[in-house]
Amino acid sequence: MEAHSRFDRDPHKISLAEWEGFIDRRSSGAIDARGRSVAEADRTPVGPRTVETNCLWLKWVFRWAARWQTAQGSYLMRENPLRGFETPRELNPQRSVASQDRYEATRGVSDLVMMETRFGGKIRAQRSYLSELLDIANGTGHRLSAICSLAFEDLRLNEGPHGSIHWPSHSDKVGYEATVPVSPSVRAAIDRIIRERPGIGATPLFPAPADPTQPITRHLADKWLRKGEKLAELEPLKGTLWHSYRRKWATERKHMPDVDVAHAGGWKNTVSLKTAYQQADAETTLRVVLGAGELREAR
Repeated sequence: MEAHSRFDRDPHKISLAEWEGFIDRRSSGAIDARGRSVAEADRTPVGPRTVETNCLWLKWVFRWAARWQTAQGSYLMRENPLRGFETPRELNPQRSVASQDRYEATRGVSDLVMMETRFGGKIRAQRSYLSELLDIANGTGHRLSAICSLAFEDLRLNEGPHGSIHWPSHSDKVGYEATVPVSPSVRAAIDRIIRERPGIGATPLFPAPADPTQPITRHLADKWLRKGEKLAELEPLKGTLWHSYRRKWATERKHMPDVDVAHAGGWKNTVSLKTAYQQADAETTLRVVLGAGELREAR
């Protein structure tokens, strides 16, 4: 599976030895993500998660090619040559979780994070949307992409004790759609948005600084969060930004019914919720150790 100068390699002939050789070379940094050789002095070992992603992508391409039928009735590939080949997996993936202390520290300085707007040809500095993004992320547990894509038509302010948000499927990573009640803190964030930049219909809750008809990108929200954490003098969490708040939200609700937590937070099922988001924490672990009953023989 090395890079070739000519594109004449028959992919059906990829062997298990080549597959394992690719994994070894990619892990050691001997080749980059495009399969190109890297000089020994420039090599940097790659983590299992990155190698897993590369392998899964290639498996997906071949699986798709084996199912795609051409106009002539044949398939792009006769079969998937990687079927049955094992993919490396990270045994102890690091999934950092934000704490309430982290949220409060960042929220305490978030109004100081500024942005430049360019509406009507005029450049103006104003407060960014970081504060409201933080409040909604911390209070709903939803993905950043879904939050950034919210529009005024998604608000259901008269449904539920504090209002609700309709999370549409088109802006959700897994296509999940639900209308979920909001907490007082989330309603306060929504009310602040309405006061400062009211809108209707498809108008974004978080309009892009240069084009108010489009929502902000997650990359801009990432930039603001990094600035907020720096102002709060917080060390960055390894390998994560906004997703740490999704894990926080899920972990704080471990004592609640899984199906309801999944529905409220935007998970299609409870498997991902329990395996990738809910984390062990010291307080709950202590309750487990001290809270057991005593199993006795039946009398």
